[in-house]
Amino acid sequence: VDPARAACLFETARAGHPVSVDQGQPTVMAMLECYEPSLVAWRILSRVADAFMTVDEGDAVAIMKRLANPVGGDPVIVAGESGGVGLAGFLAAATDPAIKAALRLDGSSRVFVVNTEGATDPAMYAEIVGMTPADVRAQGVQA
Repeated sequence: VDPARAACLFETARAGHPVSVDQGQPTVMAMLECYEPSLVAWRILSRVADAFMTVDEGDAVAIMKRLANPVGGDPVIVAGESGGVGLAGFLAAATDPAIKAALRLDGSSRVFVVNTEGATDPAMYAEIVGMTPADVRAQGVQA
């Protein structure tokens, strides 16, 4: 999953060889803001990845808020701006019939999602989520 504003791996996958993309407007997903793919990562991903996709800014923000304010019995998770985008990508894929079919997602699918970061910028996290990371964690302890 790449930020739509810095989609070098997505474009590399589409081209079938390493592609650099032009730097445009910054993305909130700063830890994923790359304009040239890692050749080491590409060598691995080109062999094992089933699909590549992009995530918009709003999706990254929405997943941060969703993980900080879970529903049901889900645990509270402090995920930074780049950390939850794998889950954001999965949710987008699972709700798009064409992508869902292409990935063969169904009731028997098993999906593994990794949260790659916590609140690496606590002030930005609080601005986006509306609570500090400590307040989010405390909310989870009380639940």
